[in-house]
Amino acid sequence: MDATTALLQLLLIIGIALLTPGPNALTVFAHSGLFGRKSNISLITGIAIGIFIMEFTVGLAIDSLSENETALIALHWIGMLFLLAMAVALFKFDITSLNVSDSTGKLGLKTGIGMQFVNGKEWAFVILIMSKYIEPLGGGVVGILSIIAVTLSICIAAMIGWTFFGARLSGLFSDDIKGPRIFKICGTLLSLLWVAFLIKGP
Repeated sequence: MDATTALLQLLLIIGIALLTPGPNALTVFAHSGLFGRKSNISLITGIAIGIFIMEFTVGLAIDSLSENETALIALHWIGMLFLLAMAVALFKFDITSLNVSDSTGKLGLKTGIGMQFVNGKEWAFVILIMSKYIEPLGGGVVGILSIIAVTLSICIAAMIGWTFFGARLSGLFSDDIKGPRIFKICGTLLSLLWVAFLIKGP
């Protein structure tokens, strides 16, 4: 596989991943709707840092990781528990418990970083692209950094897009009826993603 083909396939996989909103997109969307666009600066920065650390680490360890079935199964079920917990939390979320003016409940850098390491969708995505495209895109550290550059630039752009989308709906988030409904929709999307990963298996 040449570099051009690898890059096109990588872009296609990223596009498919972005069409199925996961924890990052839904968190950024809801957070912006509650606290405004600027509140997502530290959250998205944390997401970017977390993705970089995760992808670089997985890239360096991909040979041993892809051969360790126990580790892959463990990562799968940790991610499944995280998705399930997020879905349940969104269904049970009480928007009236937040005092937006006092920034109660606002997420930041540490949350953005930490989310990546318990995100089942992220693990599956990163292991897939690192195992397939490191060598075609230069091999070794060069290949890893090439993949990171592509994924980060597109993912950050997508998170900014979700941020503006959430901010435009900020009035709906504060509505007593429509606000909870939005969180239930987000919970439903995560539940569907959880079912898809359950059917797919480790």
